[in-house]
Amino acid sequence: MRYTAPMRTMKWIGITLAALVVLIAALLASVVAFVNPNDYKPQIEQYASSATGRALSLPGAIRLSVFPWIALRLGPATLGNPPGFGRQPFASVRHVSLRVKLLPLLLHRRLEIGRIEIDGLDLRLERDAAGRGNWQGIGGTSGTAAPPGAASEGLGALPQLAGITLTDGRIRYGTLLADHVDLDVGHLGPGVEVPVKLSLDLATHPGTPAFPIAASFDFTPDAALRRFRFATLTLHGKLPPKAPGAAATWDFSAPGSSLDLHAQTAEVPRFTLHLADARITGELRATGLLGTPRWAGGLHLDPLSLRQWLDQLGMKLPRTRDAKALTRLAVTTDFAYSAPAIHLSNLDWQLDETEVRGSATITNLATHAATFDLSANRIDLDRYRSPDSASAPATPSTAPATDPLKGLSLDGRLAIGDLRVAGLHLSQVRIGVSASGGVLRVAPANAALYGGSATGQVTIDDRTAVPGLRVTEKLTGVDVARLLQDFAQTRRLSGRANLSATLAARGRGTNAMLRSLSGHVAANVTGGAIEGIDLWSDVNHAISLWQHHTLSTDSGSGRTRFDALSASATLVDGIATTKDLTIASRTLRVTGEGTTNLPTRAIDYRLQVRIPSSPTASAPALAAVPVMVTGTLTAPKVSPDLEGLAKASFGRELRQRGDALKKKLEEKLKSLLGH
Repeated sequence: MRYTAPMRTMKWIGITLAALVVLIAALLASVVAFVNPNDYKPQIEQYASSATGRALSLPGAIRLSVFPWIALRLGPATLGNPPGFGRQPFASVRHVSLRVKLLPLLLHRRLEIGRIEIDGLDLRLERDAAGRGNWQGIGGTSGTAAPPGAASEGLGALPQLAGITLTDGRIRYGTLLADHVDLDVGHLGPGVEVPVKLSLDLATHPGTPAFPIAASFDFTPDAALRRFRFATLTLHGKLPPKAPGAAATWDFSAPGSSLDLHAQTAEVPRFTLHLADARITGELRATGLLGTPRWAGGLHLDPLSLRQWLDQLGMKLPRTRDAKALTRLAVTTDFAYSAPAIHLSNLDWQLDETEVRGSATITNLATHAATFDLSANRIDLDRYRSPDSASAPATPSTAPATDPLKGLSLDGRLAIGDLRVAGLHLSQVRIGVSASGGVLRVAPANAALYGGSATGQVTIDDRTAVPGLRVTEKLTGVDVARLLQDFAQTRRLSGRANLSATLAARGRGTNAMLRSLSGHVAANVTGGAIEGIDLWSDVNHAISLWQHHTLSTDSGSGRTRFDALSASATLVDGIATTKDLTIASRTLRVTGEGTTNLPTRAIDYRLQVRIPSSPTASAPALAAVPVMVTGTLTAPKVSPDLEGLAKASFGRELRQRGDALKKKLEEKLKSLLGH
């Protein structure tokens, strides 16, 4: 067979290439056989230290292979911390493998990196006292920022990378610990959409249960790996269970977002978060990512049943008087976060029938210091109180007393259109609240109630072992009957009242406060009545008994009307002493004094009742009739003092006889003197 010239040429080219491949293979084999990469450890460590500004240590062996990849495997390895961050390394790994394709490098001088495999990464992120992170300045020892555009120009085009695999990693930051970190990054290149999968176990504090997180997304990097566009981002996981079988799942999705490491910004134009039955939508923006991060955005919580939702999370709410309370919650707000503060603006918070609007700022998340300016349409606090349980005696608590005010820092204003608390109905409520150093002050505290107004201030001092309370209050033009009906379920007194009070107490709990209550109270009531007591009828019965008249069958009206009632009281250790009680009406004049024991509600008063005129001619007028009022505030007992009445009548008769005798003596004396 004869070969043509082209065929002979191809044959010699093939033989030449085969010989070249054999020669290269022999050369690479000799490299593997005679070149030890461990001899270059000092140069590698020096180069890495120069590039990162950190000390690199390679105590393990370096292994080299050449076909079909140039593969380098090393480990363990550690990268040190900068000065001021302790002796623990910034990062350490068990093994790292790096592969480079051989033929593209030899034939086309094109660097094609295969997969980078990292096993056992342990990354420790922390900040020093000045707030500087140990990851800052990792590009060099100076740590100075590059001018805009310098990063991409210096790095050039992004080399092709088959992928990155991280297995069994660990990342720590403050109290946060991400453990069992597994990361898989697909083919990486400029302008190429890169798939990423991530899974880890996250614990928020040492010793707390970790909860799993898994993420998947596709991103497109620029040539310098400084800007990233995320087409789809999804995260999901489970929260640590608060109760057996109560682990709640959550998932987060964002259809489009971006990250710019050059500008240190990130943007999520729209996201959706599901946590059990809760659905939250919103947007998120971040700046200063590599320094002091600042986050801003907005969120909206769709209406849900708060009680049912917390039950899904393993948290039980206490029973309330209204079984339908805590069954509807919805929130809309804008927010801005920059450590250590978070600010909420355009807040619209709905809980049941209550809608709260305004702004609030937690100025320090660590100490919970806060400021606020809020307004609410209506609040019925009585709905959320515990149900009455008269059949079950209270069990004294053995838990140590806490001092919740000592760490509280507040400064704010609250306006409420309609407020119900302790049975009272108030409107147009305006409250100022401040708390600092264990002292809580509510001032001013103004409201409209029962046709009148209330103004005052309350101070709670928790700086000592036993907290103290000071109250200054003034009521003007208040309908007493409606107030007592709502507050104490009684209508013992009616009329329009003006009241002033300055009170102080010490103790924990209502009973202790009542037993130590001291101060002064003054009240004036007009155009009213005392219900359950008919002083005019009781006095007339007493007079009939004294004068042996036939008792009237009239049981009385059961009330004592008055034009004006005034009294003041001095309180010492829960006992109010009154010495100036006055009741005036067309048919009665009453003065008196006595005591009220607030802890026991016992009363003991002695009254002097005068009847200046009588609607019946058979009822003679007396100068004064003593009346005893005893029993309790809710069940008073009225009894005329017959012994006192006798003494009063006898004294009056003696005075009348004395006056007559005196008159006769004066007349006799005048006749003797000749006048």
